[in-house]
Amino acid sequence: MGLMDVTTAIGLLVVAILVLIVLYVLVKLGARYGKYLAVNSILGIIVLALANFIGLPVPINLITIIICALAGIPGALLVILLFVLGIVV
Repeated sequence: MGLMDVTTAIGLLVVAILVLIVLYVLVKLGARYGKYLAVNSILGIIVLALANFIGLPVPINLITIIICALAGIPGALLVILLFVLGIVV
């Protein structure tokens, strides 16, 4: 197993943990905070688009959109961080 394989596995583990945390929060908060979560999701996708606009060629694909839609701004920042570290999701 090479170095890239280890970093990719760590990146995927981080993403999986983040998705589990977001799902837990969604279930815990319920419908009361649905509007906040929807706005956060939209802002996360906007942050991802802005990163591309300012010159970071972060790949926009189904996985990155799902991460940004589920985790919002923290998800977008995570996708950008993983891209900067060389781990393309």
